[in-house]
Amino acid sequence: MTITHEHLLVIVPRLPTDYSDYGGDVVRWENEPETDDGDCSWGCRWVAKLAPPHKDDWVVCTKPGAPRCGMLTFEHQAGRGCFEGKP
Repeated sequence: MTITHEHLLVIVPRLPTDYSDYGGDVVRWENEPETDDGDCSWGCRWVAKLAPPHKDDWVVCTKPGAPRCGMLTFEHQAGRGCFEGKP
């Protein structure tokens, strides 16, 4: 069986802290520029990427205490409380 992007989008957990585009309650850039609404694809230091073919779209959050810590996450899904840029 081949795991597809579409399959992962169906099974990935959704949290209220995710961006609204992905089932959460957080409206991205609602308070721009007052908030940093970055996402995993912006170079979050806590991202653990998957192997090909999903390495550019799917990650596991490893940020202790973050809402999605330890969870499969689409690169643009994680909302506030997750993103932290690389030092």
